[in-house]
Formats: sequence, C-alpha cells, structure tokens
Amino acid sequence: MKLEKQKAFIIHVIFIIMILGLGYIGIKYVVPLLMPFVIGMIIAVCFRRLIDLVQSKTKIRRSIISIVILLIFYIALGYLIFIIGFKIVNFIGDLVSNIPTLYENTIRPAIETLANNISKQFPDVKVYIDDFMNDFNPKVFSYISKASSSILAELANLAGMVPTLLIKLIFTIVSSFFFTIDYYRITRFITFQFKGERRDVLLKIKDNGIGTIGKFIRAYSAIISITFVELSLGFWIIGIPNPIFFGLLIAVVDIMPILGTGAIILPWAIISFIIGNTKVGIGMLILYVVITAVRQTLEPRIVGQQIGLHPIVTLILMYVGAQLMGVLGLFSLPIIATLLLKLNEEGTIRLFKKPKDL
Repeated sequence: MKLEKQKAFIIHVIFIIMILGLGYIGIKYVVPLLMPFVIGMIIAVCFRRLIDLVQSKTKIRRSIISIVILLIFYIALGYLIFIIGFKIVNFIGDLVSNIPTLYENTIRPAIETLANNISKQFPDVKVYIDDFMNDFNPKVFSYISKASSSILAELANLAGMVPTLLIKLIFTIVSSFFFTIDYYRITRFITFQFKGERRDVLLKIKDNGIGTIGKFIRAYSAIISITFVELSLGFWIIGIPNPIFFGLLIAVVDIMPILGTGAIILPWAIISFIIGNTKVGIGMLILYVVITAVRQTLEPRIVGQQIGLHPIVTLILMYVGAQLMGVLGLFSLPIIATLLLKLNEEGTIRLFKKPKDL
C-alpha cells in the first residue's frame, strides 16, 4: 500500500514537471512567435463588452461596429504614438548632435576648474593633475565623438528594423479585426472541441484568465500613475522643463525590469554634477531613491492585492519569471499562479490545501 502511494506521488510529480516544462516552452518560444495574434486576441477581448453593448443598443451588425470601433482605436493610438515618438526622436537627436559642443563649452571647463582648485589646494600633485588633463581631454573628446557617431548608427539600424516591425504590426491589426468580428464563432469552435468536464475547465480558465489579466493591468496602471506623479512633482521642484512629459516617459520606462528609472535618472544626475549643476544632480539622486523605495515597497503589495497573492509570493514569482523569461516572465508567472490558485479554490484542480483561516 505504501509502495503504491509512493508510485502515485512520483507519477504526480512527473506530471507536474511536464506541465511546467510545456508551459515554459510555450511562454518562452511559442508566445513570442505568435505575438501578433496573441495581441490581436487580447484586443478583441478588451473590446468585446463594448461591442456587445453598442450592438444591443443600436441593433447594427457586429462586424460593422467592430470595424468602426477598431478604426477609432487605431487612429487614436497611432496619433498618440506619433506625437510621443516624434518628441522622443527629436530630443535624442538634438542631445546626440550637441554632445561634443556640450563637452567643449560646459563639461570640459567644469573639469578644468575642478582640477585647478585641487592643484591650488594640493600643490604637490599639480604635476600629476596637469599630465592627467593633457592626456584626458583628447581621449574624452575622441570618445564622445565616436559615441555620438555610434548612437546615430544605432538609430539608423533601428530604422532598418522598421519593415519587420511593420509586417508584425500589419498582422496584429488584421488579426485583431478577424478576432473581434468573429469572436463568438472562434470561441465556440474552440470550446466545441472539448466535452464535459474538460469544456467546463476550459471555460473557467478563460474566465479566470481574462479576469486575472485585467487585474494585473489595473495594478500596473496604478504603479505607473504613482511613479508618474512622483516624477512630475520631483521634476517640477527641481526645475526641469516639461516635467509632465519627462515624468510620463520615464514612468513607462520604469515598468521595464532591466531599465527602470535609474537608466535615465542616474546618468542625468552624473552629467548634472559634471557640468556643475549640483542642485539638479542632488535632486535627481533624491528622486531616484524615493521612487525606488516606493516602487519596491508598493509593487508586490499592489500586484498581490489585485491578483490575490501574498506580496512575498508575488515578489518571488516576478523575480523568477524575469530570470527565466525576461519581461514576459515577469508578467506571466504571477498571472499563471493566480489562475492556478483560483482553479484550486473552485475545486477544478487539486494542487494544494489551504487552511480556512488564511
């Protein structure tokens, strides 16, 4: 009897490992490969209730309502991306082209002033500082010139990726129209392939999955909003021009686990110190510390409360997901865990037991 239980336990563990392995392969390789269609289906799900509501009120054909709503959505989204992208490209282009001039007119005089002050305070090291400055300036100027050229070359390479991105965009848009127009036909066809309990499990997975993704989006919308307010207020206090625009830009970047606010604020602070703008440099460092502390404190709690997981569990899943699958894993692993938790609580699957007082 004991041997049979051990065999059943081993089979159960192997089954779970296989499911986890298939899930990892699917998220890591299959989902990115089919991303245009995944995004298209997500768009269809997002607009399903709105289209149903308009159709019930107007009695117009679903296909016509779907086309009109998606056209309005893509026109508005395209206009917003164009405006933001135009400003970002202009800002980066002006910054890169002005780096050599900025160094000659601002950074180099600031460094020379600092070196002269040190030489006056410590005359014994004047010879070494002079040698350092004579060797430092030509190398730095050459490096900055090469860096500017490299950045411009990278921007040119990104421009070369436009055709590939355009193809993906076209497939995303076209698939979203098909998924939206024939949403119920597609979902009925898929559910018809399953019978009995399997169909019920599939429907529960769909309903819980959509609800979990919606809660996840709300959680990160709250995080972006908090970061945006912090950045905008901080930039306004420091005296940065266009604080709202820069606040929104960096708040969106902050969602990325590899980049974050530090990828922009820390270099900004360093450059400010070099050119002698101590107020902005100190302000940027304080702002970075505040934003990082608030983000690390609130993110697991906000996400955990929305999706029903304990903050420490959410933090672990986000870290493991990011390590295994990058940005996609950061979001997908907590969503999968929440989905399994809900299915377990409903009795659809049996993975673990939960005490009644938790």
